[in-house]
Amino acid sequence: MTLLTLVENAVRHGIDPSEEGGRIEVRVQLRGGRCYAEVSDTGVGIRASGKGLGTGLVTLRERLELVFAGDAQLQLAALAPHGVRAELDFPAQRSPA
Repeated sequence: MTLLTLVENAVRHGIDPSEEGGRIEVRVQLRGGRCYAEVSDTGVGIRASGKGLGTGLVTLRERLELVFAGDAQLQLAALAPHGVRAELDFPAQRSPA
């Protein structure tokens, strides 16, 4: 659900308003017992949208806080010349075999 929220956000606020369209990339890595996920887009960017954190990202941060008790981070970064990268860092949890 976390990645879905980030991809939907990239489509709605980044790619959809862009006249040129764009690209979304999703990367996930497991390192040292932690999961690192990144969703980046080549859309209009943070400043061009004119909006702060929307409901989806605020809710996602709240869910991460509840599930990981403060041991998860969500960071947003503007990309040049335009676009946004959302980075997640949280403990990896494996399902029993």
